[in-house]
Amino acid sequence: MQVSTRYSDLYAASAALAVGCTVSYIIYKLTKGRRNAADLFGYLNIKVVTTEESCDQVVQELRRRCQNHRALGFDCEWVTDNGQRQPVALVQLSSFDGYCGLFRLSHLKAMPTSLKDLLEDETIYKVGVAAADDGNYLNHDYSVVLKSTLDIRYLAELNGLEAGGLATLSSSLLNIVLDKSWRIRCSDWEADELSENQVQYAAMDAHVAIRIFAILLEQLDQKQKMSSWLFGTNGDSVWSHLDEYCLKYADVQYKMKHVKLKDGAKEKDGRTREPPSVPSKGYKLAMRAKPLYNNGYLEAPDGELLCRCDNKKALWFVYKELGDVVNEDPFTVRLRFEPAGRAVGDVGRYYQLEKENKCVVCGSTNSYIRKNVVPREYRKMFPEIMKEHASHDVVLLCAECHQLSNMRDHAMRARLADMCGAPLEKYQRGNNEFAGKKMKAVARALLYQSHKLPDARRKELEQVLLQHFPDQHEITEEFLGKVVQTKLALEDSEQESHGVKVVEYFFKNGGLLRLEELWREHFLNSMEPRHMPALWSVKHNQEKLLVKWNDGRVTQEHLKLIGVTRL
Repeated sequence: MQVSTRYSDLYAASAALAVGCTVSYIIYKLTKGRRNAADLFGYLNIKVVTTEESCDQVVQELRRRCQNHRALGFDCEWVTDNGQRQPVALVQLSSFDGYCGLFRLSHLKAMPTSLKDLLEDETIYKVGVAAADDGNYLNHDYSVVLKSTLDIRYLAELNGLEAGGLATLSSSLLNIVLDKSWRIRCSDWEADELSENQVQYAAMDAHVAIRIFAILLEQLDQKQKMSSWLFGTNGDSVWSHLDEYCLKYADVQYKMKHVKLKDGAKEKDGRTREPPSVPSKGYKLAMRAKPLYNNGYLEAPDGELLCRCDNKKALWFVYKELGDVVNEDPFTVRLRFEPAGRAVGDVGRYYQLEKENKCVVCGSTNSYIRKNVVPREYRKMFPEIMKEHASHDVVLLCAECHQLSNMRDHAMRARLADMCGAPLEKYQRGNNEFAGKKMKAVARALLYQSHKLPDARRKELEQVLLQHFPDQHEITEEFLGKVVQTKLALEDSEQESHGVKVVEYFFKNGGLLRLEELWREHFLNSMEPRHMPALWSVKHNQEKLLVKWNDGRVTQEHLKLIGVTRL
């Protein structure tokens, strides 16, 4: 009996050892060759931003580095306290070549204008996993309208891959293991100083996203062989046709696919499955179900109503000891100082009216999104005298009306492009600027990918370059290097952008007030809103400036700034 027991024990031990070796071998095979992200991405240049000055510098450098790729890796971090999400504490942005900006919003007094403009720049894609969801949080916490987000899981699906999270995609595409320990993910992102592990984790998430994005684009380009831009007919790289792959999925929330169940069937957690919601396409902006306008009162020292405003804005005067709360319902703050101006005429009465929390087009009250009637790409270049108290041009739309309005805005932009000689970048085919970009793409293909090109294709590309540069008699490595390094006009100066050219045109031809009026007229004509605020006027700014002129608060110098000589 004892012998039998010994053999039984020995057999059990051997079996356990065999199982253990098998599991170890499987783990070894699965992880063989995989490296930690920190080991592979030692070249990262990480900048932790806590001041507005450093923010402006980092944003400028990020813009410079993403000129060719027009994409940045993007992610956000925040703290959850007792189950409640706190405002976004950290925004991470990374360029393709490894320049990472970690913007500590929890340590900045306000959202810096340079960062806000970058996040709202629709010409630069912000790529990551669930980027549109993070955009909703930024909109809710800081009123940032994040534009051109792209969830890389869409591109993964187009390539026939299983669309897992960032760690899964990193493992399968980069052969890199990301540290997704809860101790880092759930750490204190509002701490006075971020730990080295936090800094590395935050930077890796953003940079890995842009690297995966690049790989998926290249795979998609080769798989679909659409015009074969790098190896095919015109020599352009996939980055030259970014919109053709990404525009369809820009600002669309990714929907996880579930196992199909019949309506009324039970999920694993016991809940009854409900029919899918419509529409399935998500929306990038924060669709507010709670009232946006709570219509607090702001009064002059003698009790005269100056305007209706958000309670937080009214409380600002209290915190600064510039006003006092005189009523809780309705919430009313009375100023301790005489304001620069009071409500005069229809212009003043407009700001005294109660603002309704509903879509101004269809009247929906379920959810709504802010719409800038005059797009920021133009308004951001207006002089301050025109940007003060600009709430007149911010209206509420439901998601469907907002999307439709944005689509119809393209026609207005195209009209302005023709009128002002300010072509939109995506429509610049055939001009010298586009030709220059094409030559740079051809040169890059020959310089860096020549060994992959068929002989016939390589000779074809060489002839393209020789025809464009008639003084060049042969293709040399030195010549290709010079073409690749050629600085194009649009890369040199922001002054060549569509928005800048339009603003300059109207400044010299009729004034910027006319540009405002055109956008307001376009909104009324294209959307036919049925619920616009009373006293909303196409000529609102002109009427407001006229009141200030009569009060002596606008000078001739102010008028020169907006391109007019008289009101």
